Amino acid sequence: MKIPIQEILRNSIQALRRNWGRAVLTSLSMVVGTASLVLVVVVGISGRAYTLEQIRGVGTNLIIVNNEGAPPADRINLNDLDAIRREIPGIQSSAAGITTRPSLTMEGLTHRVALIGTSPEYQDVRNIHVLSGRFLDEDDLNFRNKVCLVTELLYEKLQRDPFYDGYVLFFGIRFKVIGVFRERVNTFGQTEIADLSAIAPISVVRFFKQDNTLDVIYVSAEDMQIVPEVSEAVKSLIISRHRNQSFYRVENLAAILDAADKISMGLTLVLLVIAAISLVSSGISIMNVMLITVTERTREIGVKKAVGAMRRVLLTEFLAEALILSCSGGIVGIILGVAAPFSVRFFTTAVQIEIPIAAVGLGFGVTVLIGLTFGMLPALRASRMNPVDALRHE
Repeated sequence: MKIPIQEILRNSIQALRRNWGRAVLTSLSMVVGTASLVLVVVVGISGRAYTLEQIRGVGTNLIIVNNEGAPPADRINLNDLDAIRREIPGIQSSAAGITTRPSLTMEGLTHRVALIGTSPEYQDVRNIHVLSGRFLDEDDLNFRNKVCLVTELLYEKLQRDPFYDGYVLFFGIRFKVIGVFRERVNTFGQTEIADLSAIAPISVVRFFKQDNTLDVIYVSAEDMQIVPEVSEAVKSLIISRHRNQSFYRVENLAAILDAADKISMGLTLVLLVIAAISLVSSGISIMNVMLITVTERTREIGVKKAVGAMRRVLLTEFLAEALILSCSGGIVGIILGVAAPFSVRFFTTAVQIEIPIAAVGLGFGVTVLIGLTFGMLPALRASRMNPVDALRHE
C-alpha cells in the first residue's frame, strides 16, 4: 500500500498548528543551534584563510639567514650572498640587510630610527608596498645616492615638523626622502621594520658600521615546496664558507604556516563540538515535545488504528512533524548564520568573509538528521500503540 504523503503532511501541519506556540518555541532551539553551526564553519574557514594570508603576506617562500653566536670575523657578508646566488638552485630573489639605529630630531624631540640598508631586491623578497614615490633602484646602489624611504608613521611625524624640507639627517648626512612604504601585512614590530624605520642603499649604510658584515640575508625560493630543501642548502653553504665553530640560524615560515593551519583547524573542531552539543540539546527538546504530543493524542491514535491506519503511516506522520519542527528552525538558523557574516562586508573590507556552500549543506543536513534521530522514538511509540489501550486512554 502506498503511503499518502500529501495527506500525512497536511495532518502533521494541522497538528502543529493546534499547538503553534509550543512548536515555535521548540523550533527556536533549532534556530540557535543551526545558526551556531553555520557561523562556526564560516568563521572557522574565514579565520583560517585570514590567518594564513597574513603569514603568506610576510612570505611563505622566505628564508632568513641570521648570525647566531658567530664571532665578528665569521659573520655573514656580501660574499656569502653572492655565493648563495651563484651556487644554490631554486632561488627566485635575494637581498642583504644591515640595520643601524641613528637618532633623528623631529618637532624638538629625538627619536631612534631603524635605518635598514639593503638593495632593490628587498622590495620583492620582503613584500614591501610603496605607498608613494618609488623604491630603491640600481643607480641608487651603484652611485651611493643618499636617498631613503620612510614608514607611514615616520612620514606623518616628518610632515608635522616645521623644519622638514624633504630631507632627513642620519649620522650627520642628509638623505632625500623618495618614498613612503609599509609591509603588506602588519607584523606588529616582529620584524626588522619598526614603526619608525627607513630604507636606504646598503652601499651607503655599510659605511656607518664598524665592519663589512651583514645582519641578515633574505632568500626567496621559487616554490614553497622546495623551501625546506633550499633552507638546508643555504645553511650548509654558509657553514662551509666559515669556521666550524661559528653558528648561523636559517629560518623559514613554512613551519609557522603549518602550525597556524593546525591550530586554526583544531579551534574550528572545538567550536564544532560545542555547536554539536547545542544541536543535540535542540534534538532532545524536539523529542520531549513529540513524546508529550503522542501522549496527548493517544485517543486519536487509537481511533486511526481502529479504522485501519497502518503502523508505517503513523510512523511517517509523527516523523514528519519532527522533521517540520527541526527543518523550519534549521532553515531560519541557516539564514541567520549566513546573514551575520555576510553583513560584515558592509562595514569593512579588511576581512574577507567566505560563505561556503558546504556550511549551508552541512547545516541543512544536520537539521534533517536531528529531526529523524530524535523524532524516531516518539514516532515508534505512536505506531506501536495497542488500539484498545489507546481508546481507553483518558
